[in-house]
Formats: sequence, structure tokens, C-alpha cells
Amino acid sequence: MKKLRRMSIALSLVLTGSILSTAIASPAQAQPSPGLQGIYRTNMSPDDAVNSSVHGSTMVELSDNTLFTVWFSGDGERDGNNTKLVGARSSDGGRTWTTPFTVYDTLDFPDNNPVLYVDHQARLWLFYNVIYNGQWVSAQTKYMYADPGNYEYAARNGGNPKWHYPAPIYMNAGDAMVGLSSGYSGGNWAYKVKGSEIKSVDPSKVNATTAPLDTTKYPLVTSWYNPNDKRYVTDSFVASMKQKYDQYLVYLNAQKPYDDVYTGRTQEVIDMLNTGLYTVSGATYTKYEPPIIKNSIERASGADNDLNTWNPMYRKLGWQTKNKPIEVQYGGKTRLILPLYSDSLALSICVYTDDHGETWQMSDAIVGSGAIQGTLVQLQNGTIRGYFRSGKLDGKNGRLAWHTTYSDSTDGGATWSVAKVDPYLKNDGGFEISKLPNGDWLAATNQETKRDATQSGHRSSMDLLLSKDEGQTWKSIMIKNDPAFKETYEYPSVVVDRSGNALVNYSYYYYIGSVKNKAIGYARIEAPEITKLFGSVISATYGAGTPVPTVSGATYGSLNLSKNTNAQLTFTLNVDGGTVNDGDLVWSSDTTSVATVATVNGSTATVSALNVNSGTALITVISQKYGTIYKFFVNVTPGSPG
Repeated sequence: MKKLRRMSIALSLVLTGSILSTAIASPAQAQPSPGLQGIYRTNMSPDDAVNSSVHGSTMVELSDNTLFTVWFSGDGERDGNNTKLVGARSSDGGRTWTTPFTVYDTLDFPDNNPVLYVDHQARLWLFYNVIYNGQWVSAQTKYMYADPGNYEYAARNGGNPKWHYPAPIYMNAGDAMVGLSSGYSGGNWAYKVKGSEIKSVDPSKVNATTAPLDTTKYPLVTSWYNPNDKRYVTDSFVASMKQKYDQYLVYLNAQKPYDDVYTGRTQEVIDMLNTGLYTVSGATYTKYEPPIIKNSIERASGADNDLNTWNPMYRKLGWQTKNKPIEVQYGGKTRLILPLYSDSLALSICVYTDDHGETWQMSDAIVGSGAIQGTLVQLQNGTIRGYFRSGKLDGKNGRLAWHTTYSDSTDGGATWSVAKVDPYLKNDGGFEISKLPNGDWLAATNQETKRDATQSGHRSSMDLLLSKDEGQTWKSIMIKNDPAFKETYEYPSVVVDRSGNALVNYSYYYYIGSVKNKAIGYARIEAPEITKLFGSVISATYGAGTPVPTVSGATYGSLNLSKNTNAQLTFTLNVDGGTVNDGDLVWSSDTTSVATVATVNGSTATVSALNVNSGTALITVISQKYGTIYKFFVNVTPGSPG
């Protein structure tokens, strides 16, 4: 692992409350527990400068207490010819890993997004996608499984489990293809038993008196190829999309949850959902992103199908895996619930089985600000909550918004509530949530955002977050970071083993010289240290021991310096109730044109204001051993320092 330079950490974390007012540890205070290990980091795979895709890792602890991880590797995510599932094993808690081996390879087609899970009967599941024509819309979810005795480390000599042959999960979210209604009779709209088109009603047949239809519940959709072919789509899946989007827009307009970035940001998100985004230069579109709501409903209805209009292939293919399933007790049975998402529709669903995979059922639509790549967790009251990152149609790069959204299910994952925007959790890419044995939640995310206009996310830092109140509040520690933005830590995933240790895996991209290398990274925090690391704090003083000033109601403290002056700051790290000197502190400025920070020794740095009349720099201090994060602003003014 490359050691980050002490002079370059540029991060931006939005913490709830301020840690600046924490008392500085004195020599009289109790010392921390001896032998704190902090965050252990290594790579699970060797450096790879050949394959363009080394990504999408998943990890599980097996019944023999060993670790098994799988990722995909090859010449492309969705359009590679040799992309396959690759795995490795560890029998020592992740300190060493076997040489990677092939887990599964669909010849000439890319396999990706693996998900490992061990269920309550100790069956090992592997879910993944096969991409058939190089586009996400052609993805098909498949699964394999291995029963006890066929996957343990000793039984397989540290190699590939003995899998049952792959099987697909056949998808058809919503109702059967019963076609256009034949008419209204006996208080109901009549449909065929079986047809080749989506369940729908001809608008010309609707009459408020003789053939009523509540048109507020069903979208009126027009064929892309015949403007005269319009239908009210009465299919339950499409209807749930419309109804939830309608309610979501009401929520956005009323609560304006994205306006914590800047006033008007929520309206921009609403516009992206309703009208899309385009920039016109003469007669040419220089940038165009279609409206998510309109286009996703049309696709889910089959209005875009030029070969067989009103037969929606997007409902049958294009569903992808990302995060692990959960098991819950529902209806007297153990239900396994797997989150899936569609880039083509920019939404998610869940599939679930009550019979160990013999049959699968699909939930209703989970919509929001491009709600994709969900991670599931169960609340103490039995409610299932899904958190979702934001995406755009067709998996286009760039996010609709950096906040995550969440939706709840109270019926075992069959139906889901209207989404809400989480005020704290942010992410630039895939992320995952797991539970500790005491019920606390852990989230592995790219939580940091830049100090730009939209507080945009990035993947050059990776946090582990702890919530003790089921997602109401979170505290962060830093697992990896590169302020130079040359390294990235992507799609982090977290699992908790039987001992309560936190295990994080992620895609690790970095440069050796001018060559981009790829690996699968691993981090571990021992169970007894989790609370200690999340309780650690850094405090700062300058001059004659003066604490960096805090401002009532502000997230961070603030130090004023006149231009061309400097201040020497001393940082104190407190872990487990005592001061420690082995935290490997690093610091940086996010705006070096305004203020810089230079090392004096392991706990002291000089902050210098440059020759500018005004400006603000965010100074970030991190303990690389314990993950502790501390931030304060330096305000450069023409006047006197204070």
C-alpha cells in the first residue's frame, strides 16, 4: 500500500455538530487501552495494470470462520469479452489472501456485480449479472449456491466452492402481459388471459359515467412510433411508478431537502426529473439528459419498443445486483430479500423468496432521485429500510444529486414507501450498510464532498460511518483518502463477522509512475476498538494554548489570519479516554491559493495565509491510524489575525 504524503490531504466532511469544543486531554487523564491496533489495511488482490476493470467486490464470512471475496475482472464492465468473476480466500482474518482464482466465467460475455451471502441454513449464495449485448439494458441476474461441505476452506483447499449450476431469476415486474382492455363490464375493465402487450386502456373508451377510470392513478403514455397510439397504462408496476413519483414531487416541493446545498438546488433536481437537462448551441444539443420520470415510465410501458410496441423489455432485462440480501421473518417463514436496480429505468425493486430460491417474487417500484444500488437494513420495529444512491438514465456518469434517498417496507419487502432524502448520508458511487451485533449500523461510503457549488462527491476518500440511532445521526472515521485526487476508493462494502469485527472491501485504483493500477482493497477494525475509534477526537490550539475558536451554530471552528501571516497549531488526539501520540496525523488545505499547512513535527503544523485580501481555506486533519477527522476554516483578511 502506498503511504500518503503528509502534506496532501484535501477532504470535505459534513459532520453533525462540532467536535471543536471537546476538552483537550491533559497528562492527568487516563491513558488509552494499550495495544490499540487501529485500522488494518491491505490488498486482497495483486496490482493489475492490464485489465481495465477490477471492480465490484463482495465479501462474506463462511461457517468455518474464514473469509471469501469475489469481484469481477477483465477488459470491460458491460462490454468486455473476457470479464469474469474472480475470488480469493483468507484463513487469518484478512491479513493474507490466496492467489486469485476464477469463480465463474460465461464464455464471451461479461459477468459482473457479484454478491455473496450465507443464509440461516448456512447455504452460500452468489448472485451476479451477465451482460448479453454490451449494454446495461441487457443484464440478466443469475445465482449459484453451494451447500455446507462444498465451500469451506479446508474442503476446497482454499479454492473455488463447488457450485450448483447457475440459474437465472426470470424478471417480469408488474402484471402479466394481458394487453389492451376489451372494454368495461360489470364494474371492471376486462382483459385477455394472456397477450403480448402491457395491461392498458384505450383513452377513447373511458367515460366518467359508463366506463370510469381514475386517470390520476395511471399514466397516459404515447407510443414513440405512432403519436396517435395513446394508452392509460393500468399495469400495477407502472402505476406504482406514476403514483410514487407524483407523491415524491409533492414532498420535494414542500420540504426542499436539497436546498441545504444552496437555495434552488431542489428545484434543479425536480427539473431533472420532470423536464431533463439540455444545452442548445444553435441547432445542436451540446448536452442532453432526458427527463427521468417521463422516459422511465415510457420504457417500463414498452412505448419505446420499435419491434413490438407496448411489450417492455426493460421490465424483463436490465436488472442488476449490487449489495447483499437480508433475511427477515415474515408470514411465519424466513424470507430472503435481494435488492436489484435498473440503469435503464433509474429505479430499484426487490426480489424475494420464501422457499429457498425455488420461486421469486418482485416488489413494486422504488423511485426517487434516480434510486439505484440499494442496501437493505432492518429496523428494530421490523420495518425494512433501503438506502439508494442517485443515478441517471442508462447509467450515465454524473449524479442527479449527491444525497442518498431511503424508502421503507412494512410488508416484508413487497411494497415500498415514497422515498425521502437523507440529510446526511452522501455518496458518489456504490455503498453498503451492515449491522453490528449490538444493533448499531455501519455504512461504508464515499461520504466526502467538495466545497464547490453543488457539493459534488468524489471517490478519492472513503469513510466508515456509525449510527447508534438507526440512521438518525452518524459519526465518521476515515478509512482511506488521497487529497491529490490521484487515488480512488470505489464501491466500498462493509460486512460484520460473527465476532463483531468490521470488514471493508473496495476497488482501489492508483498510479505507479504513469501507469494506472487496480486492486481490491481491504480494511479491518477489531470489534473492541470500533466504539473507541468512533469516539476519538482531535483538538487544536495555537499561540499560548488558545483553542481554535468556535462559532455558535457553525459546523467547524474558524481561525482568522491576516494575509502574509502564519500561526503554529498543535493538535491533540484523544482515543479511548487518553491522549495518544501514535495517530499518524496528516493535514492539508483544500485551497492552497489562500492558505497552506506545513509540518513542524508529528503533532504540530504551521498554517500560513498567503498574499490575498480575502478567502477561506478548509484545513483537514486526519489520524491515518485511527481514522479520526478534524476540520476548521482559515479566513484570510487584510486586517489583524484573531
